[in-house]
Parts: sequence; structure tokens; C-alpha cells
Amino acid sequence: MSQYPYGPHSAHGPGTPGSPWAAGRIPPATPDLRLLLKLTMASFALSVLGSLIGYAASSEQLAAAPGVPFLGTGFVLASAVLGIGINAGLYALVYFPLREQRQWAWILGIVFASLAVLGTLVNVVLFLAVPAVPAMSGVQGAMQPLYLLPAALKLVVDVVWLVVAVRPGVRAALR
Repeated sequence: MSQYPYGPHSAHGPGTPGSPWAAGRIPPATPDLRLLLKLTMASFALSVLGSLIGYAASSEQLAAAPGVPFLGTGFVLASAVLGIGINAGLYALVYFPLREQRQWAWILGIVFASLAVLGTLVNVVLFLAVPAVPAMSGVQGAMQPLYLLPAALKLVVDVVWLVVAVRPGVRAALR
């Protein structure tokens, strides 16, 4: 008898032709998994939208601040592109392996979605707790309510993502 319960000659081991993890035998993608993938893309789109609104407002705020040296729109644009690129990389790190039904991507997605929910809640609470600056006017003053819309939508999508992620249909499709 082998010391490993799933050795190469075991009837249930990962290397045997009858096991669900054998080459070419991937569990079928369930509707719950397909919904989870769509929610991942929706969360990414809302994240990009929120980032663009935030960068646009911060660019105007930095340009209008008296006595603060402003590095220019090139710096803001470069930081926006870098931030969105890093964000896209993190979403891709979950989306593509999850599409291939990898369990580690599911776990990573749960961690990222949980952190996103907590971060969004903190950001919304801080945004609502800090009173609006009376000197804000023009485009930036009008954009203040726009901070909340993508944040609220992303919060809803991320919470729904977590609810769908723990459904048995998702676990059944993972390998």
C-alpha cells in the first residue's frame, strides 16, 4: 500500500483516467460560473469608470489649488493609465484562470472581492463624512455626486459576485 492516498494506481487519484482531473476531462461550465465571469467583467468596467471619474476630478482639483505645485495633466494621465493597467492585470489574474475553471482563481477572486467591498465601504463612508469643500465649483463641484454612483454600483456588483461565488454550481465547475 502506498503512503499517498491518491497514488498513480489509485482508483480516485488525479492521475488516473477515470478521475475528473484527468487530461481532457474538465467539469462542464455551469450557469453560475458563467454569471460569475460576467460579474467579474461588470466589476472591472465599474472600477475603470470610477477611476476615470476620480482622475478627472483630481486633475481639476490639483490644477485649481492655490499654492500647490501641479505636475501637469501628463502626470495625472500617466498615473491614470498605470493605475488602470494594474487594476486590469489584477482582474485578468482572476478572470482568465476562472474561465478555465481553476479553483485558485476562485479563491483569489473571493479575496479580491472581499477587499473591494471593504475598501468601497470605507471610501463611501469617508466621502460622506467629509463635508464638501465650498470652494469647489464648476466641473469638479458637479462631479462630486458622480463619485458615489460608480462606487455604489460596484459595491452591489461585488456583493452579488461574492454571493454567486459561494453557490454550489460554481464549486461544481471548478477543478
